[in-house]
Amino acid sequence: MQTTSTPIVPPTPETTLSAIALRSDTHATVLDRYKLDFCCRGSRSLEEACRGAGLDVDRVLAELTAEATAREEVRSADVDWRRTPDELIDFIVSTHHEYTRAAFARLGPLVIKVAGKHGDRHPELARVAATYEELAADLGPHMMKEERVLFPCIRALGAPAGAPPAPFGTVRNPVQMMMREHDRAAELLAALAAATADFSPPEDACASFRALYTGLAELRLDLLKHISLENNVLFPQAVALENAKTM
Repeated sequence: MQTTSTPIVPPTPETTLSAIALRSDTHATVLDRYKLDFCCRGSRSLEEACRGAGLDVDRVLAELTAEATAREEVRSADVDWRRTPDELIDFIVSTHHEYTRAAFARLGPLVIKVAGKHGDRHPELARVAATYEELAADLGPHMMKEERVLFPCIRALGAPAGAPPAPFGTVRNPVQMMMREHDRAAELLAALAAATADFSPPEDACASFRALYTGLAELRLDLLKHISLENNVLFPQAVALENAKTM
């Protein structure tokens, strides 16, 4: 994705959580710190989400601006997600899918190593390992289904000739299936955060233990942004394309 040349427009109370989170990792981290779900509930405005959580929206807005400025990420925060479905799919596959597969390949052996070595003193590692294994087992086939079935269908919808008849009927059917699987992934990510005390290693943690928790925290944040981009940007575009073709 390219950065636009237009001036950066700071988020407002009316900006959706997904639009804020997709600006940068810093913005996503601030929302996550306040437990504002920009993943599966990212279509809510910041004001609505803060009201539901009993938070002061002005305080959250101030922190979003302050942290982004402090880390100098505000200059790259105006990524324009109003791209074509083709561009979004290319970005999702080359950035999020590749990252997720690489993270699973790296973290899988580390989970086994840490749980095997430290599980007797830290029984929570058994829950961490089981939750991680379910997440990896679910998301591998999930990404393959997207790349082999859903994404080609969305690309075809955007082509001048439109998409040929699909065996699953409307694109809403695979979209709804993917969103249900996203919901389960979000539940597993929440379970990982709970089992690890928000990825805080214990005082006696060795370097591998700390590397595991750091890696899991990074994976979680990327997956939350990944799911938000699909649920709140790409999938609505796909449904709109199909609606336009049938009008």
